[in-house]
Amino acid sequence: MKFYKFFLILFFPLIVSGDQPIMNMMPRWDGGYGWQILYESMSRDNLLQADEVIGKGWTEDIQQLNFQGVYTWDRSIRVTVKIPYVLNAERENLIKGQKISQTDQGLGDITIALPLKKYFNLMRRTGSWTLAPQVRIPTGSKDSYDVWERAWGSAIFLGYETETRNYFFATGISYWMFDSNKDDFIHSSLDIGWNAKDNLQLLIENDFHDDSAGKNYYLVGPAIYWRQNDIRHYRFEFKREINPTGPDNKVDHIGGNKISIGVGFVY
Repeated sequence: MKFYKFFLILFFPLIVSGDQPIMNMMPRWDGGYGWQILYESMSRDNLLQADEVIGKGWTEDIQQLNFQGVYTWDRSIRVTVKIPYVLNAERENLIKGQKISQTDQGLGDITIALPLKKYFNLMRRTGSWTLAPQVRIPTGSKDSYDVWERAWGSAIFLGYETETRNYFFATGISYWMFDSNKDDFIHSSLDIGWNAKDNLQLLIENDFHDDSAGKNYYLVGPAIYWRQNDIRHYRFEFKREINPTGPDNKVDHIGGNKISIGVGFVY
């Protein structure tokens, strides 16, 4: 991980995430804009340190709402903003040998991004390369624990996607760096989809996470994207954490399910 960190600090001191409004797809024309509302529910099963289960059944449950917007100057240059709000979060944690219940609620850290796209058209498929620098602003509220990092961060995302009449493929990798004592991490994704209809896409999504504290996991599950018309777009996904490992020198909640439901509007 040291090589990736050196490279990114030297060339791209900004923060990145692969997923972008609207549904990673819209708009693709000059002067286009859009926004979406995304509800997320995360439920984690156990409290772990490395491979050891410290608290079996010690859960963490998070419900949050995300407002996300995008504006396209040119089909290759966009600006996006993500504003998360934690509706309710609660976890059972181990503090000084005691089982403690902790909660969080309120505004999360705002993320601003500048996705840069390079499109290509071949005989039977199209696609694009993406370079997406971002910055995250520590606007998160302070409660008994923090869902968001509450720290300035920097990184870069590099992605590739291609699509035929029937199939869709996308992959990407990002490296996150944070100020203070927050852990850096690498996040990568691999999505494979089938265009069942002109306005319906079925996908299997795979996410991989590995951070500097030793925490890692693999998320996998189905997703559905449906375009009702040129304005309204919908997306649903379910993912399960598989073979998770906790950090080496501290405890954290690993393993569980993530559900995401979104509606987007494009103009």
